[in-house]
Amino acid sequence: MKPSDRRSALSVDRAVQRYAASLRQGSNPCRADGDSAGQTENFRDAFERASLRYAQIKEVLCNSGVVVCQFVVYRSFGLHVDKLCRDYSGESLRLMVMDAIARWRSYGCDAGILGSICDQVFGLRLN
Repeated sequence: MKPSDRRSALSVDRAVQRYAASLRQGSNPCRADGDSAGQTENFRDAFERASLRYAQIKEVLCNSGVVVCQFVVYRSFGLHVDKLCRDYSGESLRLMVMDAIARWRSYGCDAGILGSICDQVFGLRLN
């Protein structure tokens, strides 16, 4: 039996509405140029990308038989690799991802599953 995560995810539109409201109220700082609409659109893009990545990671985890209580750690790994993909490329990216795998293995994650996330979600062949 595959584990499944039945918790409802916060919809993108609702998250963006809450973020825009926090900018108007001043509980989140607005950009120096005062372009809160642009800042909100950047937030929307980042939130959609993170939601898509999490759905892909969750599929890999469910297919690998990972228990639901460990999803958060693997999701954090996925977010870290996503950031690395935006900051690095080529051999530098490969080395940084290998370092990240070693780090998350020390947190108790399975190296094979971490490699599957890199391969299936990010298209990174590490060997």
